[in-house]
Amino acid sequence: MSIQAKFFTAIIFLFFGQLVLAQKTISGKVFDNTNTPILGATVFIQSKNTGAQTDFDGEFNLQAEEGDVISVSYLGYVTQEFIVDDRNDYSIVLETDVNSLEEIVIVGYGKQKKAILTSSVSRVEGEEVAKEPVLNVTQALQGKAAGVNIIASDAPGQASTIIIRGLGTVQGGRDPLYVVDGILTDNINNINSSDIESVNILKDAASLAIYGNRGANGVVIVTTKRGKTGEMRVNLDAYTGFRDILTRVELANASEYVIYSNEALRRTYLTDNDPTNDNSTLGFIPTDQQYDTNWLEAITQIGLVNNFNLSASGGSENLNAFFSASFNEERGVLLNDQFNRLTVRSNIEYKLTEKLRFSHNFSSQLATGTPQNYALFTSAYKQAPIIPIRDENGDFGSSININNVANPAIDASNEFKEDKNKFFKLQGAFKIDYDILEDLTFTSRFSIETEYGRFYSFRNRLGNFLAQNPFNTVSSFEGELENPANTRLTVTHTNTYRWFLDNYFTYDKTFNDVHTINATLGITSEENGSEFLTATRNNVPLDSNLNFNLNTGDEDETQLNSGALSVRDRLYSYIARINYDYDDKYLFGGSFRRDGSSKFQKGQQYGNFFAVSAGWVLTQEDFMDETSFDILKLRASYGELGNQNVPLNVLAATTGAAGFYPFGQNQELQQGITITGTIQEDLTWETTEEYNFGVEFSLFDYRLSGELDVYQRLNRNAILQIDLPSLLGLDPFNASVGQIQNQGIELAVNWKDEITNDLSYSIGINTSYNENEITKVTNPFFLEQLGGFINNGQYTKKITVGQPLGSFYLYDVAGIDDNGDLVYKDLNEDGVVDESDRAYFGSYLPKFYGGVNLGAKYKSFDFTVDTYFNVGNKIYNGKKAQRFGNENIESINFNSRYTNGRPSNTTPRAFNDVPLSSTYYLEDGDFLRINNITVGYTLPLKEDFFLSNLRVYATAKNPFIFQKFSGFTPELPGAPLGNAGIELDAYPTLRSFYIGLNTSF
Repeated sequence: MSIQAKFFTAIIFLFFGQLVLAQKTISGKVFDNTNTPILGATVFIQSKNTGAQTDFDGEFNLQAEEGDVISVSYLGYVTQEFIVDDRNDYSIVLETDVNSLEEIVIVGYGKQKKAILTSSVSRVEGEEVAKEPVLNVTQALQGKAAGVNIIASDAPGQASTIIIRGLGTVQGGRDPLYVVDGILTDNINNINSSDIESVNILKDAASLAIYGNRGANGVVIVTTKRGKTGEMRVNLDAYTGFRDILTRVELANASEYVIYSNEALRRTYLTDNDPTNDNSTLGFIPTDQQYDTNWLEAITQIGLVNNFNLSASGGSENLNAFFSASFNEERGVLLNDQFNRLTVRSNIEYKLTEKLRFSHNFSSQLATGTPQNYALFTSAYKQAPIIPIRDENGDFGSSININNVANPAIDASNEFKEDKNKFFKLQGAFKIDYDILEDLTFTSRFSIETEYGRFYSFRNRLGNFLAQNPFNTVSSFEGELENPANTRLTVTHTNTYRWFLDNYFTYDKTFNDVHTINATLGITSEENGSEFLTATRNNVPLDSNLNFNLNTGDEDETQLNSGALSVRDRLYSYIARINYDYDDKYLFGGSFRRDGSSKFQKGQQYGNFFAVSAGWVLTQEDFMDETSFDILKLRASYGELGNQNVPLNVLAATTGAAGFYPFGQNQELQQGITITGTIQEDLTWETTEEYNFGVEFSLFDYRLSGELDVYQRLNRNAILQIDLPSLLGLDPFNASVGQIQNQGIELAVNWKDEITNDLSYSIGINTSYNENEITKVTNPFFLEQLGGFINNGQYTKKITVGQPLGSFYLYDVAGIDDNGDLVYKDLNEDGVVDESDRAYFGSYLPKFYGGVNLGAKYKSFDFTVDTYFNVGNKIYNGKKAQRFGNENIESINFNSRYTNGRPSNTTPRAFNDVPLSSTYYLEDGDFLRINNITVGYTLPLKEDFFLSNLRVYATAKNPFIFQKFSGFTPELPGAPLGNAGIELDAYPTLRSFYIGLNTSF
């Protein structure tokens, strides 16, 4: 090698050697001010496009040079900076940013600091949601937010019902509006709980008015996770478990059933004192029975659940990304009841320039289900235990000679039917943020959602007909039915879409360090469309490969009972909001929205909605310096909201065979039509006004915190039905004539403390009181609608002024007479017990509800207990009341029934009559349930291990319930005039046990 080459090599070695020597690996740990490690804190080199995030132990590793400035940040904490020196290990403590980013809540078209918020918003962190292994996020929210009543459903693929601050409508939509990353939607069934960053629930008018005529039922804003600056991190969450019915009803066995049924028959045909009662001639049931079937066990199984979620996130200074994919499969407790779901999510944010940012969110869901009829639970309750599932010949058992209850095992087996549902849902949003000025930002967002449903229903009608009754024949099948098709296939296709375009400006400026103005001004528009098509075909072959194929079967029956419908609605709105605070002490807010909707007739298409609010942070005043409060804030608000999801009045024209009339010169018969209805032409959205007063506080160095809210909301133009005098010949129609009031109190209290560096705990309690009432009706022809029908000619509910929605309207049982019969009170004392003697006995809506949530950590162990309680509502035992003759009864009713030798003042004697709807079947709906018990352990891993963390856990979901109701479940969703609060064809509450793991690498 020449001297020049050696010299050049030496220069290169020295140069790069200096670089190599300057680069080094630094490590450290990030704590909060209670010495708790912080997971997910961002550690970023300011002069380079590199960074890292802390793991579960708060630790990080980073390639850096001496002199680099490192910033450490985490939401809710003051960002810290340090300079790399000759040390290789660093310890950083982040202080809580109490005065600014102590907590950020998401509100409509923006976000605000909790400390200066003047409205009522409940926030649930994503990690709280992810603690419970549930398919639908709404169930994990139960008991975690004051003012939010959640009626859970354990049916596969089903969402829970959310009621925020009571019900304000009978005919209109009752569900809240959901907003997912800016996309307005009707449900959040497609979201995996592990993907959620936070859930913010807007409850009062001050927070809801920005959503105008869609905000009356509350708004649930879901924010999914975003990528954070630092190295790519991959997370895996997985669990598996089994499910079973939590509360079982003990029914009479075969011998008890025979005794009871024969007593009922004897009572029907003879008297107990008649010496001529001859069992053989009156169809009495023999006592020597061959079978003793437990029908609930016959149609149920142990449910199984598996869930897998894989996500990846990371980013740089100019690009952050989050991806996830999850798969959930669930086998229900009913035989052949299954649901599977695959979801994919992508959230990407780009920093194009210093002023321009672009982001897009995308999610998709593919779900399939093989549903079952939940009426099987009622059939299993009612069917006689002496009937076999299958007889000695292998045929399904039939009770045709005893009662009219179908063999539930026939439907549960899917031997003569097959159903399949398929769902495909897409959501996407594209957003641009441009900083026009340092304090002025323009945002444009286009969102779209589309959902496709495919529903297939195949029925082997002949096979089912023959199985139901051993005396049925093919000839009787052809003779009894109007359309004796052996098989029938029905296919329904649905498609819904929504698009949204939001354009708004946000101004955020602080003047002289004390005057802060935050303002939003913009225009939004949306369009919703839906269509469906149904086709039916007869005599499709039984081959399972052909069951869902409309190209087989009778060609001339392809469009039997077919139908198609297409609907399109548009909404155009102006939005404005301004918030002002003086030195984080005096707070003022106002919002306005003007909506124009295509759903209503001309002249009623536009509405104005607004809210005003104010707050006072007393702890910012000098006279509060000596008090024990860390934070004490008062706030008040008033506003008007709307509900556009109301039924539209449509004039119905009826035709028929009798509608042919001679017309014209030749007096030929022409078919005519008859209009029997009328409409209220100025029908529009329901409008709700609300007052809210709140107190927020924190004590003992922020260990104790809480909120208290008192509210009153009034729907002053609730849509009810009007029934004009019969001489006009008009059907009942909808009109804005009612006033429905909800008023209540909400309290949430939380305590967090650290006993030692290894032991910390938290306690959260929230409770809500709500009183619901129809306070006024402005039309004398108001129709007091009946509801709560239980399919035996009886109704249980009625709407009237002065009562809550969903009130039970029943005969009052005074006791049992000397003959063992129920005695009903003659309330009007006219000597006759009839409809005029019914009275109101409470509603299915609870007066009190809430939750207690406990958490603790000891070294690597974590422990969580969540509970939910519900007090002050009534439940009607519809399955018990749906009696015609010789149905089974509960064991307790058999043992406590009235007999001549054992009079009873609680249970009547055996009977087969259809019972009146009475308080005998009305029960208290109070319950306390342990929603979740979880024990987890985070394994200590070596630094060079390929996993950065590994946590294993075991969870018991709904392991215990303390309830007064004697049925399967006290949680019974539905419409106020429907099956809400009535146990009939209802899915029972399930208890579940899971094992799972969370890991990152």
